[in-house]
Amino acid sequence: MSTGINAVKRTSTVIRKMAVVTDVVEVYKQAISKQRKKFTDLLNKKLDDVRKSELARKIEVAKGFYRVEIAPPTTAEEMTKLRTDIRVLIEFMRSGCYRYLTVKQAWLLFLVGTEVTLWFFLGETIGKMHLVGYKV
Repeated sequence: MSTGINAVKRTSTVIRKMAVVTDVVEVYKQAISKQRKKFTDLLNKKLDDVRKSELARKIEVAKGFYRVEIAPPTTAEEMTKLRTDIRVLIEFMRSGCYRYLTVKQAWLLFLVGTEVTLWFFLGETIGKMHLVGYKV
């Protein structure tokens, strides 16, 4: 019979300890929820400040330029235009029309070609992050 009484005492002790733990957990939950609300309010305020900053505006403008100017050709319309331009160039070279260019037109074509070539090499240099050769 004494083992039954001891078991009841142990069970009641465990239940009391669990009640204390539950109370502590509830207190911490309330404190954490108040802190979380303060933290999220502060975070939202800082986020609004950042969104209104001059840097954020400049980044949005840069993203707009990136989407329009730097993005690779994706639509069928752009690819069709590229194919048409290549066909015109091939026909221009085959027909010998380049012989009838003026010096001004030839010089302009040479400068544009040089610019495209230099931009390519500059892009390669930036991409490999080294002036000569790749870092191995």
